[in-house]
Amino acid sequence: MNRPRLILSSDLALTGRDSRTLAKLCNNGTLKRVRHGVYLKTEEWATLSRASQYGLRAEPFRHVAPTEPVFCHAPAALLWGFWIVGTPRSVHVRTEVTAGGRNRNGIRRRIGAETDAVVRCGQFLVTDKLTTTIQLINKLGFPHAVAVCDSSLRPLAPRKQLNQFAKPGEATGGEAVWVLECPQGLPLRVEDLKAAAVLLPRQAARNRALAVIDFASPLSGSPGESISRAKMHELGFPAPVLQKGYSLRDGSDAFVDFWFEEQNLAGEFDGKAKYQRPDWAGGLSMEDRLWHEKVREDDIRGQGVQFVRWTWAEMNDSSRFERLLRRAGLPQKRR
Repeated sequence: MNRPRLILSSDLALTGRDSRTLAKLCNNGTLKRVRHGVYLKTEEWATLSRASQYGLRAEPFRHVAPTEPVFCHAPAALLWGFWIVGTPRSVHVRTEVTAGGRNRNGIRRRIGAETDAVVRCGQFLVTDKLTTTIQLINKLGFPHAVAVCDSSLRPLAPRKQLNQFAKPGEATGGEAVWVLECPQGLPLRVEDLKAAAVLLPRQAARNRALAVIDFASPLSGSPGESISRAKMHELGFPAPVLQKGYSLRDGSDAFVDFWFEEQNLAGEFDGKAKYQRPDWAGGLSMEDRLWHEKVREDDIRGQGVQFVRWTWAEMNDSSRFERLLRRAGLPQKRR
């Protein structure tokens, strides 16, 4: 997909045309206002994912800021390919200035040195992978923090590593990418995460971060799996084995998201995105993908394994998720 072309009112003024024309086109629905003085064709905006729309809001700020901004927190996490669930509301940047307010026009300013632990990603300066991870897991609730930490530990898929990161001042030869299927950069090490966590200024923050790091696993296969596992833990259910493997009748291998040994029960998180990925199940049609999944499950069931499946909606409703797992036969500790 071609990169969207932003329309700047300042560029229009330089050509001698009335910049108010853009406001009129925005009012009649032809243009979408991205930020003050920055527009995009409405039809182009509609084709973008929410993550891409969010990223497009960050780009104009880079042009109007007095110095090149360092993006941190949510935008840095998206550029690193971390598992962020939902679309952030604000664009987060670092600032060393404490006066004048920290939230304005969709920009959230976080106090911090603008030169420490910074790398370049395409057109942006961002906090490095370790700094970004610690910042997120210290701010998010436990399940979503686990998703971020899991993704920071995951090994890279060589085909999907974009090589978009470089040290400050080095060119990367391309634009930043906001929609990534896998984490970028080398996987973090648990010992480095713990060393960074103990440097946090407050004991409560240190305890919070270490609890997430101790629970995290590079074996998680998706944000839905990470959040499911964290919610199981919070609800008092036993810890599952991740990515349990089975040999199928055709000689191929299959893996289930979760396996509870005592109950010989397989748990599967069924996110819609899995079935829509173009590379899943060899690029089969949706009908063939569903059939492929049924045959796979039937084969594993034939080996004496029981199954329980859940969706985003079921997992996000704690009472519903709890009932589902209890009905599947999982024991639950009193909370």
